[in-house]
Amino acid sequence: MAVLGYQEKEGESLTTFYNLITTKSAQLKHSVKPWQKTTNGELASRPYNKERIVNYAAALQLISKKTTIPVPRLISFGESNDGTAWIETERTHGGVWLDVVRDQCRMPAGKQHVEDGGECDECDRIARANARRYIAEEVVPQLNSLTSDTTGLNGRVIPPLWVTFHDKTAYWPPKKLKSGQPEYVFCHGNLHGHSILMHAETLHVLKIVDWDEAGYFPPEFQVWSVERADYEALYENAEQRKRLTELML
Repeated sequence: MAVLGYQEKEGESLTTFYNLITTKSAQLKHSVKPWQKTTNGELASRPYNKERIVNYAAALQLISKKTTIPVPRLISFGESNDGTAWIETERTHGGVWLDVVRDQCRMPAGKQHVEDGGECDECDRIARANARRYIAEEVVPQLNSLTSDTTGLNGRVIPPLWVTFHDKTAYWPPKKLKSGQPEYVFCHGNLHGHSILMHAETLHVLKIVDWDEAGYFPPEFQVWSVERADYEALYENAEQRKRLTELML
């Protein structure tokens, strides 16, 4: 098991995705078992729970080695005897999720956009513009430079959630390109406002997280959005989803 300072535990929560434990210096994600119940009393039910954790670790290793994209520092990871997996990463301080920047004005006293320091459309606009520019100019070009002739990562293919939400296929075998076909590119798989951590004061990108579904896919899978509504539209666009899914078969 990971060597994490449990005596310093600050929080713990159980979702349908993983059990998350935080300390002052680290975060540990432990995949849930299918029969576990979340804090809301619901049964955990997301496909590839263990595989996503292992995939996340592999993606962090690749991205930190091959690119300058800021990602959480990997401390340790592994698989447990009960069929689950865990990943321990360094905790990032001073950040705020892009999706919640708007909840309050992030400017220092005397320079706030709103008098009471409450909800701030201007901070939200600045943060989204910064995130949009950074992803388009830095993140996507670097991801597109990582190529492979086989889908997935290290023999695992974990399609994005907007695919597996509808398609319950139990196993997606890696697909190898035929000679002369365009190469697959490395995709985050789940890049939207809640996987983009912004610096709480400068409103610039601090970290890109949640690489659970990352891997090599057709270039058409290189989709992202700083607007959550635009990203969620992928779940409802049956025609686009069908076309993209067929590219993996």
